[in-house]
Amino acid sequence: MTVVEAEGWTLCGFLGQFGGDGRRRCHLNRFGSTVSLLVRRGPDDEGCWDDAWCFLGFRRLAILDLTPAGHQPMVSGDGRSVIVFNGELYNFPDLKRDLEAEGVRFRSRSDTEVVLEALNRWGEGAVERFNGMFAFAWYSIAERRLVLARDHAGIKPLFYRIGPGEGQVSFASQLNCLVSPEMGGEPRLRLDALGLYLRLNYCPAPYTIYEGIWQLPAGHILIIEQNGERRLKQWWRLPEDPEPAEGKSLRELDEQLESAVDSAVRRQRVADVPVGVFLSGGVDSPLVAAVANRQCGNHLKTFTIGTPEWDLDESDDARRYAGVLGVSQKLLDVTEQEALRMMDEVAKAQVEPFSDYSMLPTMLVSRMAREDVVVALSGDGGDELFFGYERPHSLWRNGMDFRHPRLVRRLLYYGGRLRLAPRRSSAIMHRDPGCYYFAVHSHFPEDHFSRLPTAIQQIPADFQLYDFRRPVTAKTLADFSRRVEYTGQLQRVLRKVDMASMHYSLEVRVPLLDREVIDASLVYDGAEELRSGQRKRALRRLLARHVGEEAIPHHKRGFGVPLSKWLRGALRERVEDELLGKSSRVVELLGRPVVQAMWEEHQSGRRSHHWAIYSLMSLEWWWRVQVRGNYG
Repeated sequence: MTVVEAEGWTLCGFLGQFGGDGRRRCHLNRFGSTVSLLVRRGPDDEGCWDDAWCFLGFRRLAILDLTPAGHQPMVSGDGRSVIVFNGELYNFPDLKRDLEAEGVRFRSRSDTEVVLEALNRWGEGAVERFNGMFAFAWYSIAERRLVLARDHAGIKPLFYRIGPGEGQVSFASQLNCLVSPEMGGEPRLRLDALGLYLRLNYCPAPYTIYEGIWQLPAGHILIIEQNGERRLKQWWRLPEDPEPAEGKSLRELDEQLESAVDSAVRRQRVADVPVGVFLSGGVDSPLVAAVANRQCGNHLKTFTIGTPEWDLDESDDARRYAGVLGVSQKLLDVTEQEALRMMDEVAKAQVEPFSDYSMLPTMLVSRMAREDVVVALSGDGGDELFFGYERPHSLWRNGMDFRHPRLVRRLLYYGGRLRLAPRRSSAIMHRDPGCYYFAVHSHFPEDHFSRLPTAIQQIPADFQLYDFRRPVTAKTLADFSRRVEYTGQLQRVLRKVDMASMHYSLEVRVPLLDREVIDASLVYDGAEELRSGQRKRALRRLLARHVGEEAIPHHKRGFGVPLSKWLRGALRERVEDELLGKSSRVVELLGRPVVQAMWEEHQSGRRSHHWAIYSLMSLEWWWRVQVRGNYG
């Protein structure tokens, strides 16, 4: 544990409402029950602030000293503005020195006050200087202007609602807060966003499952004026065309990356509470654990979930890592019965529609870690930045054929099947690389999706995540796959980790998504990384410096559960009762024939629909627990 002079790093939740007729004051008595929905995000403290135009409510999880000086909502020293801030600003000591040089005097040692005074001094442009994980609402009292902002990677969530009153904007750290009675109740479902959820297993920003409620995208700020005018600005993005470093050897690039990872871990270990690390049998979290352990003098606590009954068990590899590194490891072997008992908790934790079934093991490791620590470091981000998934490598192997017209590609494909030409993947039958990538991210069978109501099949007109608009080259394919993994897949991963960890009031930090580490990742030649055929090549080299190459597994196993088997066995009765029962909201929305057909195909073994069925079950759970159950 590292102790520094600070009083305010917090993980928390906040909500608020801005706008109105300028006469009726908002107050905690009106919003108190909605603020209480955030209690797992912030069990240690509660606060509120209001004037005639704005209400801010806050719940706090103390990471560093909980003192009155760090209380939120926080008003600036000159009384001009007020803020609620969720997360941590890792470079706040540097920014504090810059502000002090400009004459700012601080009343506390919290990073929240540094954020507040930076905004007060430099305006919303100050966010471009921030390196951290955060979401905040900053209100200028005199100008009656609200600014909502989200960090560069989307680590911390932020939702906003247009309304419910005329000229109003409501906002919160959780989607369920914005549909509470105090915030206007439940609006209509947005059916094209429901279609995205069914395909991608989550609702990608800026959409949510509801009409009129939005996610603020990662790296964006939203400015709302007194007259209701709204301006959405992007303050950070992953470069679409990063330039690889020239004239540097791989060893020099690795040294730069190692320095960045070391600095990021050092910054993110700072806390006045115990800090540990999630330890898997892969590459990313073992690297974070190795660096953290070296920094703290071999006194690191690590946490691992073992699943000896499942094929995807990584605990043996993680146990070997712990032995080589000499770290303290807490290992929990989970049986199938114990995991299945967690399903009700999964339903409670998923405060928005979400269906990544690795949520379950993530909750198990979070619950275990919270018994010993308040902060845990994870290795999330490594797969997306360093080509750790199969998808980029598949695109690399097949993508150059997209240079040909579609008719030529069809001839190449069928020629390969008839052994008249080299065999080609069916990937090249898609219209372009973006369509292929959208298809491999989608887990809902296309033949059944085409039978859903037309409104659900529609794609939002402004949905551009998978657009491929550049000439097909080795570099553009590599850059595209990394960008889509970062802006798509990573958002699903981060939502999972946020909901799972916050359910147990555990803060999870992600050093590999530090802005310095991201910059260091982009100087590697993406095309060369894919050409090598080895996933996360740079991270593996760094990890080998700590544990030796022989200790690193060659294949990625993932962090999942034997869901297909469970749906035919232990979960079968529950699915038939809840998903296919008379009161099923999913059947009402999608139609019984589609749901019944997929279920029967899965049960017969003709096809495996475990991803799609789980997405339907998660949607039903969300409806039952979050919509029908939260406010009864």
